[in-house]
Amino acid sequence: MAKNSILINVDELWLKGGNRPRLMKVLKDHVKDVFKAYNTSSKFENSNQRFLVTINDELTEEVMSALKKVPGIYSIIPAALMEKDNELSAIWPAVDREVESWGEDFTTFKVEGHRTDKQFPKNSMEIERLVGAYVLKKYDGKLKVDVHRPEHRLDIKILRDEIAVSSRKELAIGGLPWGTSGHLITMLSGGFDSPVASYLMSKRGCKQSFIFFYAYPFVGDEVKDKIFELTKVLGQYQAFSKLYIVPFGEVQKKVSGICEEKYRTILFRKMMVETSNLLADRVRAQAILTGDALGQVSSQTIGNISLIDDASKRPIFRPLMGMNKRDIIKLSEEIGTHDISTIPHDDACSLFAPKNPVIKPDKKYWHRFEEENDLTPILTEALDQVEVYQVNVRGELTKA
Repeated sequence: MAKNSILINVDELWLKGGNRPRLMKVLKDHVKDVFKAYNTSSKFENSNQRFLVTINDELTEEVMSALKKVPGIYSIIPAALMEKDNELSAIWPAVDREVESWGEDFTTFKVEGHRTDKQFPKNSMEIERLVGAYVLKKYDGKLKVDVHRPEHRLDIKILRDEIAVSSRKELAIGGLPWGTSGHLITMLSGGFDSPVASYLMSKRGCKQSFIFFYAYPFVGDEVKDKIFELTKVLGQYQAFSKLYIVPFGEVQKKVSGICEEKYRTILFRKMMVETSNLLADRVRAQAILTGDALGQVSSQTIGNISLIDDASKRPIFRPLMGMNKRDIIKLSEEIGTHDISTIPHDDACSLFAPKNPVIKPDKKYWHRFEEENDLTPILTEALDQVEVYQVNVRGELTKA
């Protein structure tokens, strides 16, 4: 009798030498959390640098979609586990089910045999010939073998105790397991850029705490609702995360009243970075993440970015720095944030925006402003009033 299973192939972990066992454990725990979140019982075992997961339930597309968002997984192969016998006769019912699942609109296939158990008496080529001959005979006249460009592939893996039969392979996010590359404060906005930046750093194994600067009373609840929806998507690429909504309207009002108009936008950005650093102090994050792309807006010129970097106690990661807007939008479509980002919302930065924002800042003015205006108390006060939401692996938010 066949057992439902999934073969989970890791991505970069096999390169990690002595750190591999620790990374494998982190990834395994994340995958277990996914199964638990979707009420799917599972049993794990390691199989030649991959996970073999036996499940007692049907594998739903919802669970498959969730697994594909787990950093560190390269591919997911749903498979039927069959009794191991030297003649392969026990696997024919599973082979039949796989072939029949392909439908009728195809003519070519290929068998790929793999032996984890090198003691199995048949080598890979013999396995391929035997299974291929069975399929050709069973579906006489309907199918033919194409080893170069087949429409379907039938995969037969000889494992230690069983034989896995599969024909479907889904690629996942890849990269490194969640949290193994450190903890970031992700400065989230309602546009295309910061969600894409978050996704890219999720692939690099970064745990993220999301921060949003809510300019109430100058904007309405629509923008906060939009951030909730973006966080629901981004949270699915994390094992666990939090969203911090910082009331920032009074900070922007204060800055606008004491600076030259053309410096407003960049000084708003400075205050956001400083507040992100204050949050990082509290949650022990190691770096700040933004969606900056060079030259995209006035605050993202080299001169302005340099001054912003000087204002941060921590490294600022900018994974989109060399990307074109078109490429960013395309990636937002792939990860599921595009349609949310297109929802219109009020923007306090635009409300306070100068007619001619500074492109090449005067460092003397900048440093004089810093010396004369210590805004740490007002930033700390804003952070003390933060709203905190927990985000689980399904992307569901609950107020902390």
